[in-house]
Amino acid sequence: MSKIRWGIFGTGFVATKFALSLKMLGNCEITAVASRSPERAQKFISGIKSSAKAASYEEVASSNNVDVIYIATPPSLHKDHALLCMGQNKAVLIEKPFAVNASEARIIADAAKANDVFCMEAMWTRFTPLVRHVKRQMDNGELGDIHYMSGNFCIAERQNTDSPLFNPLLGGGVLLDRAVYPISLATHLIGAPTKIAGQLLKGINDVDLQACVTLGWGNQCTGQFHASLVANGNNDFFISGSKSTVHIKPPIYRPFKMKIANVSPTVKPSPRAPSFKDSIKESHWLHHAYQKLGALLPSGKNITIPYAGNAYHYQAQEVYECLRSFKKQSEIMPLSESIAVIEIIDKIRSVNNEI
Repeated sequence: MSKIRWGIFGTGFVATKFALSLKMLGNCEITAVASRSPERAQKFISGIKSSAKAASYEEVASSNNVDVIYIATPPSLHKDHALLCMGQNKAVLIEKPFAVNASEARIIADAAKANDVFCMEAMWTRFTPLVRHVKRQMDNGELGDIHYMSGNFCIAERQNTDSPLFNPLLGGGVLLDRAVYPISLATHLIGAPTKIAGQLLKGINDVDLQACVTLGWGNQCTGQFHASLVANGNNDFFISGSKSTVHIKPPIYRPFKMKIANVSPTVKPSPRAPSFKDSIKESHWLHHAYQKLGALLPSGKNITIPYAGNAYHYQAQEVYECLRSFKKQSEIMPLSESIAVIEIIDKIRSVNNEI
């Protein structure tokens, strides 16, 4: 396969960014675009300076001139559009969130298996060069045992009842739009959690505006993640391992800078209860010991791993590599993890102590 032909469902902001990113690759072309109206599709095609054909969703799904379809319609339509495409034996790349709930996520995954077609969630963060570097470090044991993670994605928006962000019928809300990023990243790095808790702040249209999520991985690791549509935050991600800590600098959704620091060895306390005099001596000893350790160990190293273009094309390249290798799933973004992330979000909804 020298080149794959893309169809695009949806003509919004994210679809535009994705379409423009494909210009970074020489192994693909956009051949068809579908929208709610031919006029919107044609305007989109003109905007990205493409020779693609404007058509209906059904026409793009059944086109012999399309190999894979990028679904960037509202989350509430992801399931129906994915089933439409896969029913026509088309590979699909589904914009995050994969689905609005775990039930629909499983239906999509089952349909991909039943139709024997490739299916992947477009969680672009996982495919950025920096995140792939951090994942390799963790897999190689360079960070040691992971004990704690935290992440934030908080950007204040003007609450607007006409915006899809604040429309639960379209899959709006902070869980599906923002919290999905740190949750998916944590799951990618360490696997699905065994403990889930959360708290939500709700607002107009009863949509979730703010989320505080606590995850646990057995007795090994805990994580705290915050997301908001009404408050601003650091929008970073932190990993604490027994050997090193990693601070992934903002923006969390498309990072390119991080700081990694070695962890000082833990000094074991004396087996007997020390006297006050012993404590003074020990504190002096520890002070000098840590001064010497500090001279030997680096305080931290800032690392920049830039991305090209707008970074959307990395996930398109993954689709190309998988199709060329006749794979039905991506190892970086397997369907099981897409389902696991939505299961976490469902659980937070169900156990939520609403503010």
